[in-house]
Amino acid sequence: MRPGKEVQIADLDWPSLISEGRQVVWSQGTAEPVTLTQNLMAARERIGSFSAFVGFSFGNSVSPDHTDRVSFQSYCGTANNSKLREQLDILPIHYSELSSELGQRKPVLLLSLAEGQDENSFSFGPAADFTADLINSAHLVIAEVSSKAPRTSGGNDVRRDQIDFIVRTDTPLLAPRAVSPTDDEAKIASLIAGMIEDGSTLQIGLGSLPIAIMHALRSHKDLGFHSGVFVQEVADLMDSGIINNARKRLDTGISTAGILSGDQSLLDWCHDRKDLQLRPVSYTHDVGVLSQIDRFVALNSAIEVDLTGQVNAELAAGRYLGAVGGAPAFMRGAAQSKGGLGIIALPSTAKTRSRIVNKLSGPVSTARSDVGFVVTENGIADLRGASLSERRDRLMAIAHPDFQSDLDAGLL
Repeated sequence: MRPGKEVQIADLDWPSLISEGRQVVWSQGTAEPVTLTQNLMAARERIGSFSAFVGFSFGNSVSPDHTDRVSFQSYCGTANNSKLREQLDILPIHYSELSSELGQRKPVLLLSLAEGQDENSFSFGPAADFTADLINSAHLVIAEVSSKAPRTSGGNDVRRDQIDFIVRTDTPLLAPRAVSPTDDEAKIASLIAGMIEDGSTLQIGLGSLPIAIMHALRSHKDLGFHSGVFVQEVADLMDSGIINNARKRLDTGISTAGILSGDQSLLDWCHDRKDLQLRPVSYTHDVGVLSQIDRFVALNSAIEVDLTGQVNAELAAGRYLGAVGGAPAFMRGAAQSKGGLGIIALPSTAKTRSRIVNKLSGPVSTARSDVGFVVTENGIADLRGASLSERRDRLMAIAHPDFQSDLDAGLL
C-alpha cells in the first residue's frame, strides 16, 4: 500500500526518487503531467544520467537540450519527438504490448490525473492509455492532479493508496497543434465515407486525415466509436447525434477511447460525461474485444505502401517519424469483425515523391495480410482475397498518374 502523500512540487527530491538504472515513464500528449516533467528536467543535473520513456509529446520536456543527462526512448517519432532525431531510441513493438513491456522495468511513473468522486479516489482524466496498466507494476507513482483536467469515467479510477506522491496544480494541459485537411485528404475522406455503413463503429488515428473523414460523415446515422484517441471532431459528431453508439453490441451507448487529444474546450466537454469512457490499452487495442464489435472500421494512415500491400508507417526519408502503433491490432480486429473494414488511407504523393512504391524505404509496420483496403485520392484498392498480381494492378491504379509508368517499370 502506497502512502498517497500530498506534497508541493518543490518538496520532490528527484535524486532520491530516481535511482541509477531506473527508467521514468510519463503520460503522453494532452495527458503529460507538465509540472512534474518540467521540474524533473530542471533537476536533471542533480539527478545525473537517467532514461525516460515518452509517448508523443506536445511540450518542451522532450528536447535535444535535455539529452545531456536524459536518454529518451519512445515507441514513436511523432510530434515533438521528431526534434530528437537520432537522439531518440525507438522501441519498435505493437502498441498493445507497450504496457506489458514497460511494466517489467518497474519504472517511476508520472501521471496526470483529475479529481475523483471523493478524497480517496482520482480520475485518469485526459488518458488511461498505456499508463493505466502500469500503476500496479511501477516502482514509484507520482501524480499531478490538475484543476484543468476533466473527470472521465471508465470503471478504473485511481485510488489514493495506489499513489506515492500527489502534487496539486492549476497548470493548463498541453494541446496539439491545429491542423487542417488538404484537398486530397478531403477527396480521400469522401471515398471512405462512401464505404462506411450506418451503424458502423469507427477507429481513427491522429492528424488531419482523420479530421477530414469525420467531416465527411455528417449524413451518416447511428455510428459508434472505439479508438485509441478521441478528438474534437468526434465530440462534434456525438453532439449532432451521428455518433450515438446505439448499435454497438459492446459498450452500447458509450464512446470508448484511450486518450483525449484537443484543447481545453474539448477537455471541458469531456468532463463527467456518461457517454464517454477512457479505457487502458489492454482493452482499447485488444483484438478479442475488437472482433466482438460488428462493422468495426479501422481507419489508419501510412508513410508509404508497396505494390503488395505492405505498410511502412515509421520511416520517411531516413528519419523515424511514425510508429508501429496500434494499426496492426486494429486492422486485425476489423478483419475478424462481422462486416468490418480495415482501411489504410494516404495521399498518393508527398511533395515530389510517390507514396505507392515498388519497395518500401522503411520497415514493414503492418503486414500485407492484415490490410483490407488502401485508399488514396485516386480511388480504392480492395486487397481482400487478392493475389500478388491483383494487388499490384489495384494499387498501381490508385497511385498518382505521374508515377504509374515508373511503378510499372519497377523504378520506385
